[in-house]
Amino acid sequence: EEVEGLDFKGALELLARKAGVDLTQFQGKSNQSTDQKERLYKAVETAVGFYQSCLLKNNLPLKYLREKRSYEKQTIIDFRFGYSPNGRNDLNVFLKKKGFTDEEMLKSGLCIKRDNQVIDMFRNRIMIPLSDASGRPVGFTARQLSEDKNSPKYINTPATILYDKGRQLFGMSMAKEYVRKSGYVVVVEGNLDVVASHQA
Repeated sequence: EEVEGLDFKGALELLARKAGVDLTQFQGKSNQSTDQKERLYKAVETAVGFYQSCLLKNNLPLKYLREKRSYEKQTIIDFRFGYSPNGRNDLNVFLKKKGFTDEEMLKSGLCIKRDNQVIDMFRNRIMIPLSDASGRPVGFTARQLSEDKNSPKYINTPATILYDKGRQLFGMSMAKEYVRKSGYVVVVEGNLDVVASHQA
């Protein structure tokens, strides 16, 4: 509980996940809200994998990360960087093939509804997964790849059941052990500053 910053229930769920124990068998009836939350976690985790594979297939975002940001290959892997393609529904189609519904995509903040269609939230952006204290992806910060003054440089996943911007601290899941051992924290302005500091 202390190391992960979790309450008893959260610590139990984390340990069960690490040990491969299915807690639903001990709960009697299945808890619908817990099941729904787990589906959203799986949707975001699946999106992380999709964006990572898109990054490997596209030279421009890789070049930006390797040359402009000077990130090493291991740093890109550790922070699970990805790339969202420019299509309106590339992720949507991929997630549907994996069995996720439009409702789950909307509730996880991966898609938005526009003109009565469910389309991808992020397009043509470097994808930086945001994780909870235990390291599970809960959303994304997406950085514009091509400079466009009519579009914000960074956009985040909207508030969801999993992601609350005011309660997330980027990189904490990777730094908490060092913070605990050293007894201090270094705070920087942006997510990419955290990545650069971690690499250094």
